[in-house]
Order: sequence, then structure tokens, then C-alpha cells
Amino acid sequence: MARDHARFYLSMWDDPDFIALSALAKLVYVQLCMQRKLSYSGELTVSVKRWAKAHPDQDTDSVRAALAELDAARFIVVDHDTDELLIRSFIRSDKLFKQPNVLRAALRSAFEIESPLLRRALASELRRLPVEITGPSPAVAADELEAGARELPASVMAAMTQRGSTRTAPTPTAPATSTGGTVATGSAPALDTAPPTVTAPAANGSENPSGNPSPNPSANPSPRGRGEGSREMETGELRLSLVETPVGVPAPAPAHTSADTPAPARTREAAPDAGESADAAALADPDRVLEASSVRQLRRQEAERLVTLHSPRQPRQVLDRLRGEVIGLLRDQVEPAAIAEGLRLWAGKRLAVSMLPELVGEVMRARTVNATPQDRQRERVMAATWEAIRADAIAEDDRSPIGLAVRDELPAHADAATLDAILERALHETTGLGTPDPAELGAAA
Repeated sequence: MARDHARFYLSMWDDPDFIALSALAKLVYVQLCMQRKLSYSGELTVSVKRWAKAHPDQDTDSVRAALAELDAARFIVVDHDTDELLIRSFIRSDKLFKQPNVLRAALRSAFEIESPLLRRALASELRRLPVEITGPSPAVAADELEAGARELPASVMAAMTQRGSTRTAPTPTAPATSTGGTVATGSAPALDTAPPTVTAPAANGSENPSGNPSPNPSANPSPRGRGEGSREMETGELRLSLVETPVGVPAPAPAHTSADTPAPARTREAAPDAGESADAAALADPDRVLEASSVRQLRRQEAERLVTLHSPRQPRQVLDRLRGEVIGLLRDQVEPAAIAEGLRLWAGKRLAVSMLPELVGEVMRARTVNATPQDRQRERVMAATWEAIRADAIAEDDRSPIGLAVRDELPAHADAATLDAILERALHETTGLGTPDPAELGAAA
């Protein structure tokens, strides 16, 4: 039976990660979820030109940029080598795993995926499904997908016969009534007749997703490992911080937490934290949403400029991915000068586009790497001394100026001179000498 509708959760509009998307990225995501040819496993053939026809005011490059943004945020995974796209958490976020027949159909369609990239991403998702409901078949299918099986293996078919110990309550059915000589009931049709209509994953989709859980997927996004290709394959033009509920999230977090079992910390890999986004303050205030949108637009323009100026002529798809990486670096407030030097380094090496952040990191560490042996030794000694003082202050609940200084919030990425100045200032306060002259601190450093 062809799909005739898609389901979206209202809570998607409460998800800061989804809200952070550009308007076009949101619209394209909804469009993908509503494709008639979306498979039960969440796979689609990439068809940018056809999708762009639904947006007369946009060109194909804009739609590609929106796809890149969704890919970077892990709502989707795109493989440009096979022209395949995966709505990554489709099975989990839309609760398809709770319908045995639909789950079987999803596993069957999974083995029709050609892209190793999409197969790995889908295998990771299948392993996150609750075994107590699905039984062992998703985990078995995940192993076979990664092994390269091209047809539904016998091992998966055998596992399909085993159900989990916990079954969801059946949907109430209306009393059977006779209509035209046939009996209509609420039971689901058998898989080999007409499979039930599959609804698209909630745009905010994951019951309450994963690696960084919350009733909203953003709280629990799934890892964005490069091996799964999100960043490697990103076409980059628009990489906004987006982690839709279902798609960029790992497994659901516990319903409640206590002092003994604190809520799992959200990691950058799993889902961008509000504090990590340069747009976070703007997005937190509805009155500044337009301002945040302008910031993102400027960032995309700067990425275009840097890639065009500092990278050699490349195929369009490579340039698109470079732009995606650069947009991510600009979001992290990396200086354009460091990005430019990193692009030049990348141009002289045989490395994947996904290695650009590492090269930029090398540039940013150059001052430390090229420091004299004496300076490097000083950095190590100061780091060890600082951590020892801090550990003692915590153990003794030291409330002196020095104890408070080492336990207080510190500047990010502080060097030895900065830490030394903080200790010097605290020492002056402890001895009653008052705040030292900054010039004296500079001379001491």
C-alpha cells in the first residue's frame, strides 16, 4: 500500500536543535519524510532536481545546501557515490519497531541499500532498538548489513520468528462490522498481502532519543562519528546546528535521575550542547531568531569565500563538503586565518575532506608545537602544579583566595602565563598585599 501521509510530533517545535535549522532545511526535512518512495528502512534515492521543483523560489544548490545542513546535524546520512539518502532514525523515531510486520518489511528493505556508509549508520540504529520489544532480529540484521549481505539472510529470517518478552498494548479495535459482505476488523494486514501504511518519522523524532536524551531527540542524539559518514559526506553549504529529535539522537535517557544516577551528560559528539553553539544565546530568545539567521547566512558566505580562495579547483561535491567542514569550524569560532592555512595544508596532502578540522587544529597548535623546550617544560610543570593545588583545595574544602581561585571558573585554554597570573593574584590577596599591578604580573610571567 502506498504511503499517503506522514506523522510529526508537535514537540519538534520545542526542540532547540530543530529550531536552530534554517527555514529551508526544516522544509526539506519535512519534504523528505513525506516522499512516497521512502522505504520502511528510511532510505531514499537522492533526487535533488525533483525535490527542488517543489520550491520555485529556490535553486538546486540551495536544496543541496539544506541537505548538507541536515546531514551535518545527523538528521540524515547522504552517500553521494551511490546517490542514496537515509533518514537515520526513521524506524526508531516513528515507532515502526513496535509493528512486527512493518519491522520485517524494514529489515527486508535494509538489505537493498548499496551504500556501505548508509548500511553502517542503519546498523547502528538497529542496535539501539529495544530488544525486549523487537526480539533479536534487528541486532542480527545489523551484523549482516555490516558484513555486506545483499539479500535477507536466513539468520535474520530465523530471528524474526522470535519476539521480545515485552509487547506493547494492542491498539483498541472497533467492533467487527459487516460491510459489503466482508468483515472489517482492526487487525494489521499480513506482510505478504498489503503492508500497513508507514508514517514518516517525526521531525522531532525519537521517542526520546539517545546519546543525549530528552523527550526530544536532541537530548539524545546518536554519535556523529566520522566513520558513519555524516560529516564525511556532508555537502556543506549550509551546516546549521541541527539535531532533530529523531535523527541526531542516541538512545532514550532514563525517565528520572537521582543523586546516585545522574542524567547522562550531553556530549558534543552525541548532540550539540546549547553552550557550544555560537547561536545559542540568540536562539534562546525568540526575539533574536532573525539575528541568528543572519549570523548563519554570514557564516555560509564566509565559508564560500574561504573555500573558493584557499582550495584548488575540485569537483563540486568535494567543494560542497569542504564548505560544510568550514561552516562547522566557523561555528566553533575558529579564526578564518587558521582555517585558510588549514585549507592550504589540505590541498597539499592526500587526505579526505573530513580531515580538515585536524589540519586546522595543527595550525592552531603551531605556537605550542614550535615553542622552545624550556617553554614546553614550563607548560607541563604549571599544569601538574595547578591540578595538584586544585585537588588539595577540593579535598580540604579550602575557602582561601588561592583555594577559591583554583576551584572557580577559569578562562578556556589557559596557558601557563595565565594560570601563573591567577595564582599570583590569589597569593597577593592571601597575604593582604592587595591586587598586584598587571605590569608586575606581566614582568613575572
